[in-house]
Amino acid sequence: MRKVISLPAPLRGSAVYRHGDRTPAWLSEGRLHRSLVCECEAVTAGEVQYAVENLNVNSLLDLRRRTRVGMGTCQGELCACRAAGLLQRFNVTTSAQSIEQLSTFLNERWKGVQPIAWGDALRESEFTRWVYQGLCGLEKEQKDAL
Repeated sequence: MRKVISLPAPLRGSAVYRHGDRTPAWLSEGRLHRSLVCECEAVTAGEVQYAVENLNVNSLLDLRRRTRVGMGTCQGELCACRAAGLLQRFNVTTSAQSIEQLSTFLNERWKGVQPIAWGDALRESEFTRWVYQGLCGLEKEQKDAL
């Protein structure tokens, strides 16, 4: 339990809430292991690796269900690309699969935002679209809702 106590309070609370007694199993002293993937839900790279290796995570949607990546206030705007990159790094997905899953993930998040998208929410949704099209290489597909 010593490892859990050494975590910063927000990470400790989130980690224990999600994994209970299994939390120390994925902790590591390394900075890379403790780097945040999702700031809103306090999900670390070590937790993503643990989910891949022990919780049968095979896709970005599985990762969302196991760790709450993309379920915070940003709805994946800031963390979905990082999480997809980690899944590729851990050999769960190929680059083509990562892009496809990222597109699907963002479209699912858009379903919850679309009914209330006006004013600031609409501008934020447009910003998200520009970021993912420009920086992550996601082009608008005919089936995309966003």
